[in-house]
Amino acid sequence: MLTQTTPSLPATWINQRHTNPTATTVVVKSANALTWSPPTGTLVSVNPPNQVAADAEPFLHVTQMPSTLNATEVTYGPQGLIHVKGGQMQVWEQASDNALGQLMGRNAGRLTTAARLEGLGAALLEQVGSHGSSYRQSVVNVGAPNSAEKIQSKAASSLLEFQSTPTARVELSIQTQSGAQVRLAIVDQSEQGLHGTGLSVEVIVEGELSEAERAALTSLASGFEKAIQGLAGDATQVDLAGLTQFDSKVIAKLELTTSIYGRDEHGLRYEKLGASFKADANTQEIQLRRPDGDVKMRTDLRQPALWGSGEQKAYAVRQYLQQIDQAAQRGHASADLVDMFKSTFVAMNAGYGTQELSDTTRAALVAAPVDPRTDAEAWSEADKSWLTGLADFDAKLSATPRASNPRKTMELDSFVYAINQTTAVSGSSRDNRAITQTQTAELSAAYHQSLYSSKPPDLTDETASQNYTYHQIEDNSSSQVQLAYEKDKLVDATLTQSSSRSQRVQKYEFAKLIEDRVTPPELRLKQTDLRPLLQQLEEQQAAHKITDEEKQKLFTTWHAMVFMA
Repeated sequence: MLTQTTPSLPATWINQRHTNPTATTVVVKSANALTWSPPTGTLVSVNPPNQVAADAEPFLHVTQMPSTLNATEVTYGPQGLIHVKGGQMQVWEQASDNALGQLMGRNAGRLTTAARLEGLGAALLEQVGSHGSSYRQSVVNVGAPNSAEKIQSKAASSLLEFQSTPTARVELSIQTQSGAQVRLAIVDQSEQGLHGTGLSVEVIVEGELSEAERAALTSLASGFEKAIQGLAGDATQVDLAGLTQFDSKVIAKLELTTSIYGRDEHGLRYEKLGASFKADANTQEIQLRRPDGDVKMRTDLRQPALWGSGEQKAYAVRQYLQQIDQAAQRGHASADLVDMFKSTFVAMNAGYGTQELSDTTRAALVAAPVDPRTDAEAWSEADKSWLTGLADFDAKLSATPRASNPRKTMELDSFVYAINQTTAVSGSSRDNRAITQTQTAELSAAYHQSLYSSKPPDLTDETASQNYTYHQIEDNSSSQVQLAYEKDKLVDATLTQSSSRSQRVQKYEFAKLIEDRVTPPELRLKQTDLRPLLQQLEEQQAAHKITDEEKQKLFTTWHAMVFMA
């Protein structure tokens, strides 16, 4: 909220007409500053330029007033900075004499949301990282009123009101381990209306920020910027890697929320994209909302000992992306929604690394009680080759159900795909330990298909349009690995994989049901005893009959076996 102050010594502005009929030079008369008459067409301030920096009060800037303003004397309270030219005025909340202000001034004239927000996220975090204090700035471009007496009130109302229905809003909240709170907000209004277009930024700092905390905030600048640009672009892309890789010793948690608005074909305002991301040392969670569907994903970071190498994680992500593509093709999902889901999955698995221990930490763990969830030494390379290498997660893509057939509104086009990984670890030592890792996937989809092409049919109330098939799909699959050791001897190693696929297809010709075919669930179950493979490797290693290169190839082959077909 803009706080309006009533100055004890108001400034008086007098228009003096010059030979140029399209411009007016403004002379400043102020009881608390020297009278200063600038050259025609240059910037004017209540205080001379050399006093602006020292004056803590907001002040008023005017360049050229429109020639239609005929009042000879106008008194303004210091509401902000106002530039008036050619029937338009630009209003600033405070002096735009820093890099952030220059950036806002440049962006305020741009057209797309991504371009208007460009650089602001990074600049805000760098601002708080450098100064460690609160800050705010707003700039509004709005039409000038038809009389000088109304300039001040319109400037004030524009600063107050232009944020009420923004076209985009971004907020980042960060809590440090010391308890300090930092909240950043960016508001963009690109729709020309009564209160004009503009940009507003704000930083609120509660508590004292240490040098380490300020440095940690600055280090997030690039990641914050990439996250904003990914969400604000025409095609939603989730890029969170730079934002999630924060120093958990300094930053306790962070939360990013974004809302981007548009107008539908009827001119009604709606939310084009809503995004919420939360992260701390234990979990990361994201939700994306669009009119055509939403994406949700959560990762559990509490078992770092089970994460794989960079290569293993990358392979696992590629396998999941293939599964998503296969499900999307089978269920006829929207390509845009699927791309958003895939970029989310990639981003959420890029924000954490492999488990790396220093020599000192490793030596300390040898003598200490072992937690197999967090001790990287508790599991061998062979053990880990049977795991995905990813942190546990839940991910779901849900398309908004749509009634595309006006004659049969109960036949909804829909697509829901959910994938999940859970890992249960038991035992208290390296000698006695067990692990069960389970992956699941579920697809529920329905769609219409034309009898005459592979495209969706153009269904209307006309009987002649009712020539189509309506497909309903229910699939699920799972893959589970179990490993158990007693006295450091392998007692159980099993890979169990199952799948079930079913489909119902109803065929209509000229609105008449001519075929209703149900494919019964196609069940598949496969169980593999892994002990012979692991025991053979152990024997080869003991006899020095396998090279490191051969062993790594073997691990790669095993790793590929654990994913759902």
